[in-house]
Amino acid sequence: MRIAIIGAGISGLGAAWILRKTHAVTVLEAADYAGGHTHTVDVQYQGLSAPVDTGFLVFNDRTYPHLLGLFAELDVPWTASDMSLSVCLPALNLEWCGSSLATLFAQKRNVLRPAFWGMLKDILRFNRAALAWLNQSDADITLGEFLERGAYGDWFRSAYLLPMAAAIWSCPTGTMLAYPARSILTFYRNHGLLQIFKVPRHFKWVA
Repeated sequence: MRIAIIGAGISGLGAAWILRKTHAVTVLEAADYAGGHTHTVDVQYQGLSAPVDTGFLVFNDRTYPHLLGLFAELDVPWTASDMSLSVCLPALNLEWCGSSLATLFAQKRNVLRPAFWGMLKDILRFNRAALAWLNQSDADITLGEFLERGAYGDWFRSAYLLPMAAAIWSCPTGTMLAYPARSILTFYRNHGLLQIFKVPRHFKWVA
């Protein structure tokens, strides 16, 4: 059978790889490169050249079982990676990172800042509320509306949720408020971002 696959992203290339064994496959792609969101460019800096991933950076063993299977079949090596958030907001004179307790309070003044403790409390409350809402509601609301309903604090928004969401989706923080809440929260749930413990292990491929 002759099969045309539209799009040379991971889904298209994965399907083509499997179907090539028994069918005549043609892959159609509008861009001038294959890989879709997985795109690596060579960056020149101070006489050195380094490959930089501009899209898909890491993956985990919970959400990507088929990708791991494909990597195993293609003998693509991967190694453990870290997926954490660090924030620097000069307007609030605030710096913090979520990797550990040490980095959480690397800026010592955070221990004495009620707004910082309020942000941490809001994170736990948001995680519980998001999971409950995904299980109980089929409402079509924006992330901004979800935050308004929960009356979350300014520090939670500006120093945690919006920087993390904007980094994941590669867009300005203000844009995230108009995103569909269900799409964002489902992504967070699938990637273990709505829990503190038992998060998925993250990996990156080795060049």
